[in-house]
Amino acid sequence: MADLTFMLGTFARRGEKPFVGLVLQDRIVDLRAVRETFGVAPGEGVPPAAPNSLMDLLDDWERAFPALHEDAERLVREGLASDRLAGAVWELAQLDVRPPIPRPPKILNAAANYSGHLKEMRRYTETGMTSGKEQIFAGEKARARPYLFLKTSSSLCGAFDEVMLPEGEQQTDWEAELALAIGIRGKRIRAERARDHVAGFMTFNDVSCRSTLWREDRPNFRTDWLTSKSHDTFGPLGPYFVPKAFVPDHAGLRIELKVNGKTMQDGLAGDMIFSPEEQIEYASSFMTLEPGDIFATGTLAGVGQGTGTFLKAGDIMEAEVHGLGRQRNRVVAAR
Repeated sequence: MADLTFMLGTFARRGEKPFVGLVLQDRIVDLRAVRETFGVAPGEGVPPAAPNSLMDLLDDWERAFPALHEDAERLVREGLASDRLAGAVWELAQLDVRPPIPRPPKILNAAANYSGHLKEMRRYTETGMTSGKEQIFAGEKARARPYLFLKTSSSLCGAFDEVMLPEGEQQTDWEAELALAIGIRGKRIRAERARDHVAGFMTFNDVSCRSTLWREDRPNFRTDWLTSKSHDTFGPLGPYFVPKAFVPDHAGLRIELKVNGKTMQDGLAGDMIFSPEEQIEYASSFMTLEPGDIFATGTLAGVGQGTGTFLKAGDIMEAEVHGLGRQRNRVVAAR
């Protein structure tokens, strides 16, 4: 079963505590129930035997992934319809879908990382400049470094949760992105070794409030990434976490976002200016990367700001990184 693939996620039966689900053959299996039924395979020694969250696995990912592969193989041999798995196998529609990593230590977001996005945002960028327009970054890597900002973990929501508009703000925008999670702690990681530290990939939507980014009361500082990016529900993540072993070429992944059925963003992750590996090298040059840290690697052209089109109550956003899972989030008014 060397070619067996699976995904992971965080799910909950209504009114019950979340559990780590192993996604196999379009079904979701409670991993705690699997471990309780079959035990941990001899010699694996992977703590804990019954993980309470994906973070429990990421904290020991090098040993956890082979054990998960063994879990998947045992499930296939047993059959998901087995009486021994009664009450442990679910369809997606039967469950509440949570962010795969509900409370990551850090969320590092790449800004201005696709040339097409840079072009469409030029006029918007000029409004916040305190220096000459000739200095606007247009994607020339030779004179720049990756540009990262932090987004709070409390902004995360599930792939099918409602996204709430900030009260009084009229410029809420979408940004479909490829996200990755760190599985091995490290500092000063070279780009050519960066993938060794990656555990897996997810779909992410960096919802943004454009009207609060430029601070009129602080003209010498201007940017306010916190209020622009970290409102509650401004980070739909998931629905699935796909281990890197099943994503051999993340540069070839297609990123797409629709609003009310109309395609707004459509492109390849490989069109990034700074690759995920380069982002990891840059961030780890001054901070320790920890298991569970998320990199949201930037968005491509097609955001609402480019045309002055923003989200309104009742809109439906569908973000997808093909192969990693599709989100469907309804936009609602502040309450």
